[in-house]
Amino acid sequence: MCHLRMLLFVPVLALCVSESVAAPARVVDMSVAAKQPNLRVVENKISGSDPLSVAASAYVTQRGRVAMLNLQNSMKMFKAMNGKPPTFKEFEKMMKEHNVELNVLPPKRLYGYDPKTGGIVILEDTKS
Repeated sequence: MCHLRMLLFVPVLALCVSESVAAPARVVDMSVAAKQPNLRVVENKISGSDPLSVAASAYVTQRGRVAMLNLQNSMKMFKAMNGKPPTFKEFEKMMKEHNVELNVLPPKRLYGYDPKTGGIVILEDTKS
């Protein structure tokens, strides 16, 4: 009887785990997204002189905070050496190198990276 309970419990547990594991958050290039009329900025929690440190508190998973701080330092060094924030492709590469994981957003929402400012905003697809 105990074995039967275990067998019934495993599929339910697997179902719960598979539903709780979401796809990684998507980040798009704001310069490209700005050309799409159905995308609009719905939230911009990033303000001040250091948008990545604000992003670390607002958008990053708990385990990703150290990685975000490393990314922040890399971006500061990049800007100091190049006089501008990284391009979107460079930002994507830095995120992968530092294993930064952004929080998953609700459906129709995604992150936008602005290569002009080095900031992150939340975009929403208003197309039904």
